[in-house]
Amino acid sequence: MKLKEFINEENHLCNLTEDQIEEIFDLDEVKALDNNEFEKQRVFWLSQYMVGNVSEPFEDIKKLEPADQYRAFETWIDLVKDVDTLKPMMKSILQDFIKNKSV
Repeated sequence: MKLKEFINEENHLCNLTEDQIEEIFDLDEVKALDNNEFEKQRVFWLSQYMVGNVSEPFEDIKKLEPADQYRAFETWIDLVKDVDTLKPMMKSILQDFIKNKSV
């Protein structure tokens, strides 16, 4: 996926500065993404999460089959290189998808 397709007006990543994009994301992983609807959807969910809307992407991802849930979060993990962004994101995923199932 080209960077301009990754950062576009159809998702919330256009709200981030160029410096934030370079700091947070692994641009080689962005380039490795296929430019198809499922990848665009995963990027959209990630963009929602990045601007603070956690509940909507998580609710949408919960509707997917487990293998597709895994692929969605695997994409997020591959794309986010910044540890200060990745750690709270992973804790949110664990809290919402793992802990709530075991309680």
